[in-house]
Parts: sequence; C-alpha cells; structure tokens
Amino acid sequence: MRSQQKIINLYMDSSVHSIKHVVSIGSEEDLNQFWQYFHSDARADYKLLYSFISMMYAFSERLFKEDKETFFELIIEQSDEMFYLTVWNAYVSELLESLLQEQQSEYEYLRDKKRICIKLAKEKILEEAAVYKHQQQDRTEQIIASLKEEICCYQPAYIFLENEDKEEILNICDDLVDIMYRAQHIGLQTDIFIRLRSSLSMFSLNLMHYSQLSCVSNLIIEFSVLMNTYTDRFKQMNQDELALVEGFINNMERWAKTLFILGGADLHFMDNSLKADLDMIKMLVEEHEDEVALLDDIFDF
Repeated sequence: MRSQQKIINLYMDSSVHSIKHVVSIGSEEDLNQFWQYFHSDARADYKLLYSFISMMYAFSERLFKEDKETFFELIIEQSDEMFYLTVWNAYVSELLESLLQEQQSEYEYLRDKKRICIKLAKEKILEEAAVYKHQQQDRTEQIIASLKEEICCYQPAYIFLENEDKEEILNICDDLVDIMYRAQHIGLQTDIFIRLRSSLSMFSLNLMHYSQLSCVSNLIIEFSVLMNTYTDRFKQMNQDELALVEGFINNMERWAKTLFILGGADLHFMDNSLKADLDMIKMLVEEHEDEVALLDDIFDF
C-alpha cells in the first residue's frame, strides 16, 4: 500500500491536496469542455488563474488549427496557498514555454523533458483582485469628482502597444469587418466561418501580451468558445441574427481604433458593451439549441 500520494508538480510540493483535476485535451471539443468547466469559478474568485486558463485556451486552439492530432494532459493541483498547473507533453510544453518567454510573462514555471509546471500563489491572486477592485473604486470616485467640477479632459490614444501588435490588431479588425460584410450577403458558410473564428483567435492572442486588456481578450475567447460549441447554429444564422454578430465585431473595431488611434476614451470604456453583445448572442444560440432538444424529446417515440 502506497504511503504517500503521487506528486505531479515539478516543485515537489507535498502539501498539495489529494484531489487533482486531470484534463485530457485531444480535440477542440475537449478544449471547450475544459473552458466551460473551469472558467466560471476561476473568473469569480481568482483573476490570475482565469487569465491563465484564457491564455491556455487561445494557445491550445491555435495548436489544433496547426495539427488536429495534438494531444496533451493538463493536471491541476492545489494546496492551501498555491495552484500548480502541469502540461504533460514534451512538444506542447516547449511551445508553451516559448510563448511565456515571448510575452515576458510573470508566471513562475519549471520545465523538464516531458512537462511544464506553472505555479500560481493564491495570496497573490487574491491580492491582485483586491487591488483591481480598489482601483475601480478610485476610478469611479475620480469620474464623479470630474463631473462635479465640470472638468473636460481629453484622453490621448494609448501607446503601450508594440507597433507590430498594434498594426496586427487593426489589420485583423479590418479583416473581421470584411468577413461580416460577406457573411451578411451569403451567410456564414464554412470558409467564412473558419476565417472568422481564426481571426478572433489571432486577435485574442495578440491582446494576451497586455494584462491591461484581459477583460476584452477574455470576452473574445468566450465568443470563440461559443462558436466552437454551436458551430451548426452559427452557420444557420439568418441576416437579422448575423446583425448581432456584426454588431459585436463593429464594437471590437470601434474599441481598438478609439483606444489606439483616435483617443478620447478610458481603457475600459467598452467592456460592458462588448459583454452585453456577447450575452445577447449567447442567449440566441443557447435558446435555439434548447428548443431543438425539446422538439427531439417530443418526437422521440
């Protein structure tokens, strides 16, 4: 009989709980299930963990576009103080390390020949969430004060984007607008659907270099997940329904061009608007699927 539990993480932290989450990812459907299972709780309680899960989704989605045979396992361990997320696949681990280095990520990690292990401190996560909440409160108070004093301050365009990333983001926006123009005329046919999903994936990957943009990046990833989950429903959308998707895309373009070209807006000025667009699309496709399932049940005799 084994006297000790098996420790997966490369930090050999023996204080981890005995219950582990093991996620086998060998298809886009597996990836969708991983997102749907973890993202809600992580978003509610652990901001950095949610950011990492979002990054892993976008990273993995890109892998499957390049190689449909990709397979790896993600093992999630936690102690009272830490999360340990271990990716078990030599090739995938190497690519993930390259991405973390390229993004100059603050994630602490170790890698050996077979796996990479990312270490997240819960205290640091919770502290960052508290800081963010405090910053939002300060921001609200500043807005109220500025309104009372009738001060009109022009916000210049933000310049923290690397030029290459800025050009890539703006070019993708132009491509997305063109894709939706075609979709409104001939529908979301397979080639257009693939272009749309691929462009959204590239957009979110570019944003992930910048923690300031995590809210919009995560919303776009959620939209990608929705497309993957309800592919057939999206392809069947009529013009009125596609108008909702087009509105989301147009708001993405407005967000990018206002912040990084025109100026005149706060960094989070469209967070709520984009979320409302996404919620409307989500409600549309999910309600339709519920109706189809109900009809299947009624006529299943």
